[in-house]
Amino acid sequence: MNVTDSWGVPLLPFKFYRVDDGTGQIAVLSESLRMPGKGEHVRVKGKVGNVAVMGGRSLGLHIREEHLDVRRN
Repeated sequence: MNVTDSWGVPLLPFKFYRVDDGTGQIAVLSESLRMPGKGEHVRVKGKVGNVAVMGGRSLGLHIREEHLDVRRN
């Protein structure tokens, strides 16, 4: 998957990045020190979750990162 965007929130331990596997994009929530940059190719393992479900629709769908492997081109 390719990283399309990455960002963090100052003073919070969480970082986010968005990945695209060619079929769509999903946000990844990370607590690790390593933050992949835009354009890097990664393999992410984790659990899929959402912030809330309203009217049968998932809000805030994301992967909570458990393992990150950054691929070198």
